[in-house]
Amino acid sequence: MSSGIFDSSVLIDCLRGRAAAIGFLATQSTINRPRTHLLVAAELLTGARDKREQTLIDSFLHTFDLELPNEADGLIALDLYRQFRLSHGVDWPDCQIAATSLRLQVEVFTQNVKHFTAFKGLGVVRAY
Repeated sequence: MSSGIFDSSVLIDCLRGRAAAIGFLATQSTINRPRTHLLVAAELLTGARDKREQTLIDSFLHTFDLELPNEADGLIALDLYRQFRLSHGVDWPDCQIAATSLRLQVEVFTQNVKHFTAFKGLGVVRAY
């Protein structure tokens, strides 16, 4: 697998200044330009409490390549949601991130490993 997609759990920790998260991001960034998912960007922006925080998050996100889901990803995510929402408690954004990552054949870098282990074939890396 090539470089992975950063989940919001890692990026939120980076924005909060957590050294382990920043170190993991820095290590991965020496390999390839980091990337995240469109829904992760939306999750981060949702957490902005004011214009200053939104500007900070936007600046941070500009250092990433943004992966966009395609139509097939949406349909696969819907199927994953049907299969695993009740049995594993997965949520819609995680299904979308998983579907895109599966298509691209990349890992998901996360602290919430439990959110992604239901998805067969998906590489999941606990970031730190």
